[in-house]
Amino acid sequence: MKKAMITGIVIFVGFFLAATLVWFVHDKDEYKKLKYDRAYSNVKMNNLNIDSYNSELTIKQGEHCGVKYYGDNDVKVYRTKDTLYIKEHKSDKRGYSVNINPFNQSKSKIEVTLPNKNINNLDVYSGFGNVNLDGINAKKGSIYQDNKYLKIQNSKFDNLSFKSDAGGVKIKNSDIFNSEFKTGVGNVEVNNSKLKKSLFVSELGYLNFTNMNSETDVKGSSKLDYIHLDYKDEPKNTLLKLHPGTGEAKVENKAFNKGKVGNSNNVIEFYTVKEDITIK
Repeated sequence: MKKAMITGIVIFVGFFLAATLVWFVHDKDEYKKLKYDRAYSNVKMNNLNIDSYNSELTIKQGEHCGVKYYGDNDVKVYRTKDTLYIKEHKSDKRGYSVNINPFNQSKSKIEVTLPNKNINNLDVYSGFGNVNLDGINAKKGSIYQDNKYLKIQNSKFDNLSFKSDAGGVKIKNSDIFNSEFKTGVGNVEVNNSKLKKSLFVSELGYLNFTNMNSETDVKGSSKLDYIHLDYKDEPKNTLLKLHPGTGEAKVENKAFNKGKVGNSNNVIEFYTVKEDITIK
């Protein structure tokens, strides 16, 4: 009797594991499927409005205007005049309210290509996926992100507003003017970029500006971590306003004399509570 029971349990566990594996592998293939593919010929989109449920979003320059979606959610794409709308929401056909499949961890993707490098307005809401912007110039933008990363490279933004509860910011080889980035626990990393009249705030994360333009103009604050900035070339026409709280202000760049070099056209204004502020 005991032997039969053990045999039954082994068989049950074997079938359960096999069924689970089949389900996971099947879903993995589902998330890789190209569910939507649309190209707009001879159409110039000047505005983008995107609402993403849990996909990784990529917006980049391409030969034509187009949208691709990989995943198992429902996606709706439409346009009015010169504005392209993309809306993703949880599929009504999904039979389980909580998805425990390890393959469905923001594996779905939305890819947008634009032939015109310059756009008037970018409006993005992202739930649980990275937002990647590559080779895009926008006059105005608004991005809200629950978590993950906003990644900007080879781009130019004027008047961009970014807010996130737990997301981070990575900017590389870009120009950011008149913009503000605010996050709760994420880190901020900016490399080889030009900042003018822009603000970066992280409640819990660090702010790290590296290889920066010689006439950087930026404000930043972090309550629980450090702020670091170093220059690619010798700084010009810059005034330092450093407020490290109980930390230390370390000005290690010898171009500065009493916190200033040249005139005060550019201002570096940083605030921390306990950690150091370093300028190199």
